[in-house]
Amino acid sequence: MADLATLQQQYDDELRAINAMPSGAAKTRMQLDFETKYPNGRPTKVESTDNEGAAAALAYGITESLITAFPELRPIYEKFLAKDYAGARLDYFASKYYQNLTDSAKTRQGLKATARGQYDQQLEAYRLNQRKRLTAKGINLDDESFNLFTETAFDSGLDENQLDIRILNSGKFGPIGGSTLGLVNTLKAYADDYGVNNLLNQSFWDQKSMDLFAGRITEDNLEQEIRNLSASAYAAYAPGIMAGRTLASQTSAIKQTYANLYGLDPDAVSYDTPNFMKLLQYIDPRTKQPAPIPLWEAEKIIKSQDDWLYSKPAQDQFNQVGVGILKEWKLI
Repeated sequence: MADLATLQQQYDDELRAINAMPSGAAKTRMQLDFETKYPNGRPTKVESTDNEGAAAALAYGITESLITAFPELRPIYEKFLAKDYAGARLDYFASKYYQNLTDSAKTRQGLKATARGQYDQQLEAYRLNQRKRLTAKGINLDDESFNLFTETAFDSGLDENQLDIRILNSGKFGPIGGSTLGLVNTLKAYADDYGVNNLLNQSFWDQKSMDLFAGRITEDNLEQEIRNLSASAYAAYAPGIMAGRTLASQTSAIKQTYANLYGLDPDAVSYDTPNFMKLLQYIDPRTKQPAPIPLWEAEKIIKSQDDWLYSKPAQDQFNQVGVGILKEWKLI
């Protein structure tokens, strides 16, 4: 049986170790265990110490059931039972269990090993929140995969971004929908306004969907990437593009002119419509540099294209000229 001075030193050492711990659930649990072990505070007399080692281990949350889940704690527990408290504490703080788990993870792992009912209730509540969040973001998993990922994340104390990345890395999900799909569709429309959506294939958007879901990129990041691509593809309009002016707004008059001359709905004219791209890649003959094309020059180029001759406006114009000539000659 230890003498009073040893018991008091043990009390002081354990209290000092707890006070040195970072705030959190693990520290709170150990404080409660400490108070249970020393209900009367610092020892003032020598009492039976038959269970002293086990009580000291309990102050750190170490029990036989927890050891079953984390076998590396067995030698530490043995040191507590042998009343080698200094060595046990040093080994505990150096263990992978202590160093690799967050306070939340330590608490959850402890509950899983010692209070399964409480653990199951907390895990179920966590799963309900994650199911709602993942579904809203457009990720649907089969029950087996979902239960595996959420239990691992819950036990490890992962945050939501870390859980998302693990799901993405697994590849065990279908097409991303929900709010992520909605955002991607908005960005596709943004790319249309900058004239580059036809340059971006489905693989590009699939990857960006995963990056947006995982938080690796933001909407602003992708918008900037789209503007950079647009400025590269349409050098004549690059200054306006980089200033945030869409290609659609800068070329609306040209598109309307093109549509009028071909007899088309302006909305049917896209950036890969034949001959329209030529107008946007105009080179100023004086400077030999890309420049926005003047409308009169655009009209001249359009009317020089073979396909324009077969358009309805061209045919109507030719018919009017023919009728005028016949009238002038008084043939009609």
